Amino acid sequence: MQIRITRWIVVAAAALVAAGALATAVIASSQPSRSQSMGTHESMHASPATLSKEDLRVTLDRLFGQHAVLAMNATNAGVKGSKSFPAVAKALDRNSVALSKAVASIYGPKAGRTFLNGRFMWRDHIRFFVAYTVALAKKDRAGQNKAVANLRQYTVTFGDFLAGATGLPRAAVRNDLLGHVFELKQQLDAYAAGKYAKASATYDAAYEHMFMTGDLLAEAIAKQKDLK
Repeated sequence: MQIRITRWIVVAAAALVAAGALATAVIASSQPSRSQSMGTHESMHASPATLSKEDLRVTLDRLFGQHAVLAMNATNAGVKGSKSFPAVAKALDRNSVALSKAVASIYGPKAGRTFLNGRFMWRDHIRFFVAYTVALAKKDRAGQNKAVANLRQYTVTFGDFLAGATGLPRAAVRNDLLGHVFELKQQLDAYAAGKYAKASATYDAAYEHMFMTGDLLAEAIAKQKDLK
């Protein structure tokens, strides 16, 4: 795992382009696309009555894990001005759409749309990370602080959305999201500063954290929907 992670990080450090292109690339990539499904995701489109608890857990773990990897690859590429950024950003948005479809398959289309495009919801938190990346590259402290404040608000708003849907305690969900946000921030800060060993270790931890998040949500949903 550590060798693979290091390779991902090294690949992200390619030739330089303007940091100001980041926001434009993310917005351009925010359009419906094919799912990155691999087998188990198909079961998420079954009715809750036919969905198994294990399928749910595996699917959420995989999609959240992909999110962490793609988000860190994107911000690492962005802060260094890599030409790979637009492609990684598109892959990240495909993952976002796949997650929203998973939510919609359980809670309905409106919940899926809110998850993806609601204010201070999923796509917004990716945009806030892009804003933080741009500010970090420009050494814009005010911009960094604004992005962090928006990310903190995301953990509250999105955390309450997830808690309301799943029945989990709000504080627990908010804290889990806050941990995810600051792991990604710490990884990017270390990478931007050239502290690659620390960045690699944090990359690994942030990836593993997403499996805990997936398990937490899957367990709550399975109990709520009486999945076997």
